[in-house]
Amino acid sequence: MSGLVLKIAPGERFIVNGAVLENGDKPARIRITDSDVRVLRCRDALRPEDVNTPCKQIYYAVQLLITGDLEEFGTLPAIDEECAKLLDVFKSIDPELIPTLRSMISRNNYYSALCHLRQILVIEDQLLARASKTVAPAIDTKVA
Repeated sequence: MSGLVLKIAPGERFIVNGAVLENGDKPARIRITDSDVRVLRCRDALRPEDVNTPCKQIYYAVQLLITGDLEEFGTLPAIDEECAKLLDVFKSIDPELIPTLRSMISRNNYYSALCHLRQILVIEDQLLARASKTVAPAIDTKVA
């Protein structure tokens, strides 16, 4: 028996096909065997105010596909276009990083895409931190 296994903490909330569920007072393991089920652990969800980078925008869009707040018809092409913009950025780090993500999304494997995106978000944070260190601070000088 294969499928997605979620480890749910006591009181943890998660979304299955748009319905918010909450675990009881004991830890639980839930096996999801149907590949068409859309699952999101609430602790993995981004808040709109935290969406401030290209990868977070993709993550958030996939998250909204899972919750049913966005339709696949218009959203999937837009996500793919944003992924295409990131190909060159991540190619030197791992040439399969973005193609793997695009493949997961094209197969509607959204939970796996979010897991994969969490790894990409870490790399994006490192790249942005490195870029901010290389920007020289403005020097306040006065001309006599």
